[in-house]
Amino acid sequence: MAGIVILRHGQTEWSQSGQHTGRTDIPLTDVGRAAAAALAPQITGHTFAFVACSPLQRARRQLDWRD
Repeated sequence: MAGIVILRHGQTEWSQSGQHTGRTDIPLTDVGRAAAAALAPQITGHTFAFVACSPLQRARRQLDWRD
């Protein structure tokens, strides 16, 4: 079945405090990393024809949840 999957990065220090991170390269918090790991079983085994990801570390770490 074809579809689009959209994921947003997990929590950062700034998002936790309500600040807008924008282009500032803020890492995920422990909570953000745990959220990425919890999401992994839901997408593991799916084949994606295309994946687009921001170059910022919080987005890349969300995508590569094993780190």
